[in-house]
Amino acid sequence: MWYLILSAVFALWVLVDARGRMNNVLGWPIATFLLGPLMLPVYVAKRNLKGGEVREGGTAWNIMKNFALFWTVFMVVVGIQGIIGVSDIAQQSTTSAEQTGVAIGATLGLGMIFFLWLLVIIAALVLGLFLKKSTMVEKGPTGPLAKQTSS
Repeated sequence: MWYLILSAVFALWVLVDARGRMNNVLGWPIATFLLGPLMLPVYVAKRNLKGGEVREGGTAWNIMKNFALFWTVFMVVVGIQGIIGVSDIAQQSTTSAEQTGVAIGATLGLGMIFFLWLLVIIAALVLGLFLKKSTMVEKGPTGPLAKQTSS
């Protein structure tokens, strides 16, 4: 359930943001809702820039950088959901053995979430640094926004 709520929040933000930037206003939010933290970084890296906005490093770097940011948000939500689930189970535990088992399981589970987050973040940022093009700088407005400004 939490995944759908998070994806809906991301998709709503994309819909609001895309209305002022893109021609394909419905495609990006639908893709963001269905693919969540995988599509959102692509949208942020490819969206048209407004006047005064700057994007550096090229598309691949921006996708990886934004993926790291949204993956962090996603994993924080996963961790909070895990803590909520463990607290429900801990309240139902009656013996000290059950409580000890819940504590050990919670520690292992949250540790696994942390290491999954860390492993993916390191891989994304290292790959992004290899793909980064320091000479590539985009300055807004771009795309249809540039045509509106020049008219």
